[in-house]
Amino acid sequence: MGSKDAQAGRFMDQTMQMPWMKEYIEDYDAKRYKDDRMYLKSMYPPMSQEILGYVTEECDKLEYEGSFMFDEYPDRRALLDLADRIKSRAGYMEKMFRPVLEEDENMEYDGSCVSCRGTQSWLDNLIWVILSGEIHYRRRRYFHIRRR
Repeated sequence: MGSKDAQAGRFMDQTMQMPWMKEYIEDYDAKRYKDDRMYLKSMYPPMSQEILGYVTEECDKLEYEGSFMFDEYPDRRALLDLADRIKSRAGYMEKMFRPVLEEDENMEYDGSCVSCRGTQSWLDNLIWVILSGEIHYRRRRYFHIRRR
């Protein structure tokens, strides 16, 4: 049995003897996870931080009991509509960076990148990634609280 396995075994023994300790460890882990997440978000590039602000505002509106955001399998159409609302606020960014993209389109394509020429814009993709991360965080927190 490796070192981590031995530690996990000791933890299980301790929490069986002292059930309150499991709750303490879970609270500590939740705080650590939140602190880590905040630190990593602080390192986002400025444009991503701005999009994150829009994502946060939209997700705040959906943080209520019965929200589709907390369904076992959130409705894809509702998530796409949410991403569209965010894009309507952040859409100006796509125009700001369009000249760079137009230069890119003049480059010769050698077939080495499968996903480079998708039907979605780079902004759609960035919004979707940031939105997915935010929803994942909120779902984790929501289900952790409900479990108690």
